[in-house]
Amino acid sequence: MAKKNRKRPSQFQNPLLSNASKTLFANIRFVSIDEKVKTIVVTSTGMDEGKTQVSTNLACAIASSGKKVLIVDTDMRRRCIAGLLGIHTECGLYSVLVGQAPLKSAIYPTDRPNLYFMDSEPNIPSPPDVLSTKRFAALVDTLREMFDYVIFDSPPIGLFVDAAIISNLVDGTLYVIRERAAKRDAVVAGVQQLKAANARILGSVITFSREEANNDYYYVYYNSEGKRVSHKDREKQLMENPNARDLAADDIGQWARKAGIDPKQAERRESGERPRRQGSGAGVGAGASPNANAGAGMPPAASPQRATRASADEQFPRGAFKPAVPRRADGRAPRHKNTRI
Repeated sequence: MAKKNRKRPSQFQNPLLSNASKTLFANIRFVSIDEKVKTIVVTSTGMDEGKTQVSTNLACAIASSGKKVLIVDTDMRRRCIAGLLGIHTECGLYSVLVGQAPLKSAIYPTDRPNLYFMDSEPNIPSPPDVLSTKRFAALVDTLREMFDYVIFDSPPIGLFVDAAIISNLVDGTLYVIRERAAKRDAVVAGVQQLKAANARILGSVITFSREEANNDYYYVYYNSEGKRVSHKDREKQLMENPNARDLAADDIGQWARKAGIDPKQAERRESGERPRRQGSGAGVGAGASPNANAGAGMPPAASPQRATRASADEQFPRGAFKPAVPRRADGRAPRHKNTRI
């Protein structure tokens, strides 16, 4: 039985991180429309880029949606997820692979519903050789059937080959990039290494980005000190906003007329069919061909064919990670000794 610490990690209580993780999960579901994504490996270029934080917060976001998710710590050289979740484990991934423990005994429930954890023991000899075995590949397939989602937190791709090995066995890969810290050449080299391993890169996650969003959006829920506002005070602040009063009135018919929406359409039941789009001269809808947008100066619609992994011989586009460079007064780009993202 796993022991749980009383102190809970503060990162799971951050509303901004929680909202960003839910947005990331929504984007993953959009990507998995054509090809199902259930197993994901998270990696980065180097250390201290927020890779483990992205893995754990994404797992919490998936669990909060009602899906059963398992997070596996495959960073065997620097394992730390057990401490973040407040769990003390007695056996883990390596014990299962060598036959010292059954699989069920290595899966630990957490204090969050639908969230489970599998650790990796310390001092494992040659982790790449362990991950390259047929037993680990069979374990990945077994976990895919047991859970709705499985997240593997792997070492940085710029330091070790572990992430490339796992990326060939899972459905998708997330690449974490720390803003103003990761070097462009190192990121390109990491992406090329993943593509050489036939990885399906779902996208990149930018961490430690500058806070440009309007934090006043959360003024109803949190004050300037980060403390939650009481329900009574929150309701008072809400009703002081005239737009919020209209929203709180919940007059769906009046709102629909103001927004130019058919009131019957706004009040339709969830069990009803979605309204079909009417065909137009430039859009793609009923009676319009998939490439109707091309005639209006728009790019053709995407093909509904099944998405496939990038081939190993596919070249990475030049300048894909090149940031926008500010120009000088004379119109020339400034010179930098170290180019960073």
